[in-house]
Amino acid sequence: MDLGFGNTNQSVGNAAATTLLRATQAQEAAITSEISKYDALLDANDSELEKLRERRLAQMKAAKVQKTKWLEAGHGRYTDFLEAGQQPDVAKAFFEAAKVSNRMVVHFHRPTTRQCDFFHAALEQLAPKHPETRFVKINVEGCDDVREGGSGVGAKYLVEKLGIVVMPTLLIVKDRKAHHQLRGFDELGGREDFTVNELAFVLGGHEALTRREEEEVEPSFMGGGERGIEGVNSLRMMFAGNGRGVRRGGYDDFDEDE
Repeated sequence: MDLGFGNTNQSVGNAAATTLLRATQAQEAAITSEISKYDALLDANDSELEKLRERRLAQMKAAKVQKTKWLEAGHGRYTDFLEAGQQPDVAKAFFEAAKVSNRMVVHFHRPTTRQCDFFHAALEQLAPKHPETRFVKINVEGCDDVREGGSGVGAKYLVEKLGIVVMPTLLIVKDRKAHHQLRGFDELGGREDFTVNELAFVLGGHEALTRREEEEVEPSFMGGGERGIEGVNSLRMMFAGNGRGVRRGGYDDFDEDE
């Protein structure tokens, strides 16, 4: 199939055509599924409709109860583990939160790293849209020393244990496991001007959240090859030990007594 790209770029044209075809087929399948649902409703009798209504009400009630639990656990907001007027053990707070929340996105940041501000702004918007995930931040400036702006006792321990070596880093915690790290902007096309929906798409790909409809559009940079990290402040912590890091499934269940 000649798409007019010439011999050199024919493979690129074929890949683009395949991607477009798959997207079209997925849309057609979704439409067909919706039509089938409406057809089933039209054919249903009163008894079946009543059962459908009861199931739907039960689902809505369960969803409301679950959302209430999430909000009580700190979901729906982008917050810091450091509570006002307190000097908590941030490591203990982290492990306790991982027991309660099945999914967390933890932003390891420092105020003097400008690139962290881009994630701050995006996560502030994502948190209320995704109550199924808890969004938190840990300031590693000065680490354990709150007088230097750090997040309190235990921050250094978390950085060492989890292998946090780049600022900013988004750690995805899923089912009490360190599931994946987004280090800098390398998974966002190396760009600081990524959109909130693009970040949601990437996080959703790592099962950190459930994508909404507007977040299902694949970002343009996904098919553009590797661009590397551009403009990222790569910080090698002096106390990071052997520098090992988590990219995916690097640690077993968390245990604050380790």
